[in-house]
Amino acid sequence: MGIVIDTDILIDLLKGKKYAVSKIKELERNEELAITDINAFELYFGAYNSRDKERNIASTKGLLKTMMLLHTQEESMETAGRIFAQRRAKGKMIEIRDLLIAAIALQNGCKLLTNNRDHFEGIEGLSLYD
Repeated sequence: MGIVIDTDILIDLLKGKKYAVSKIKELERNEELAITDINAFELYFGAYNSRDKERNIASTKGLLKTMMLLHTQEESMETAGRIFAQRRAKGKMIEIRDLLIAAIALQNGCKLLTNNRDHFEGIEGLSLYD
């Protein structure tokens, strides 16, 4: 089991924010850190949508080399479909990208580190890292 790092933390890490840098350094001593292909998409979108594209693309590529990249699989899509249906029935919708990140973390038995806890709370089986 590892820890999936959500995009909000990854962005703060790329910006050099002290809390994010120290948290990642602390975690990588004892945990396997991972990102999903959805997080990678969000980072690349931000880089290509920024003023300093070349620098931000290079930073994203560098970051992706430091963590395990978890990919979307059929099992994670089934999990995502189940979660989406459950939440829709309860009137608690979830943004599709967050849904896919959660499903990939679940598929791989990973916890999720995020500052956006409210996006992910109530997803059965998903452990949020403190």
